[in-house]
Amino acid sequence: MARTFLGAALCLAALGSADAFTSRAVGLRPTPMPVRSSPVVQALGSADAVALRAVGLRPAPILVRSSPAMASQVQLSDAAPASGGVEWGSIAKYTFATGLQFAMIAAALAGLDRAGFAQLPTACAVPLFAFLGLRSRVFSSLDNRRPDRKAQEGGATPTDVKRPSWTPPGIAFPIIWSTITLLRTISATMVFAANGRVLCSAPILALVSHLVCGDTWNSITNAERRLGVSFAFVFAVFGSACYAVYEFSKVKQLAAYILLPNAVWISIATVLTGAIWRINEPVQPLLPARGDGKAARLRLPFTSFSK
Repeated sequence: MARTFLGAALCLAALGSADAFTSRAVGLRPTPMPVRSSPVVQALGSADAVALRAVGLRPAPILVRSSPAMASQVQLSDAAPASGGVEWGSIAKYTFATGLQFAMIAAALAGLDRAGFAQLPTACAVPLFAFLGLRSRVFSSLDNRRPDRKAQEGGATPTDVKRPSWTPPGIAFPIIWSTITLLRTISATMVFAANGRVLCSAPILALVSHLVCGDTWNSITNAERRLGVSFAFVFAVFGSACYAVYEFSKVKQLAAYILLPNAVWISIATVLTGAIWRINEPVQPLLPARGDGKAARLRLPFTSFSK
């Protein structure tokens, strides 16, 4: 029986070597046959290797010719699906929309300066900055729909999106953002009054850059629901918030302190966004993926005034 087993092992080795030689002769590379590991297969493999080494031979893998049909079956069953690549069009869209929105708001502020806004009482700046804090998105060409709290059943995210246990309740977010808007309005008005009563100035434009980054982030997060891109872009929102505080501090320290909670809250939102991205599987890419079906179209500014 041992001789029979040894003979069978030698035949398998010879067939494997002959098959490999034939494959190379016709220009094909021999491909190992994908098999599932089991105790039986492992035992047979070990016995085969012992028998071959006993006669001074090295065990050869069982080789098969690769065919397109087999290759496609192996790819579909065993390999991860191929990525569609980065959708550069979405990146260009975000960049264009953010830049256009910033330019439009800056032009509007410069127009008010030329129209003599500085001659009006300082109190007139309050509704202006409050409007920018609440409705800066009307200047955006992106879909900036806000979350539907009713559809989300009061949660901070859609019902099909997992969130960490420490996520604030959904009702807390309108309260937090309303408070942040109030602090932005007060601090911006103080900077306006202390900086020559000029609207189109470096500190005010720093705040505008933060607002437009936030609007773009909202579109990515709530309209397109690209969790990975949302986490990547939230750092732009946080960075612009810190920069606005810095610019305000150069004009009036108190205004910077009043705006500081905005940056603190955005830092918490950054951690929360990253946590949501990581716990929702499959984990989405940090850059927009081609063919993911999530891209939203550009629209004309001022077309979603009430949304």
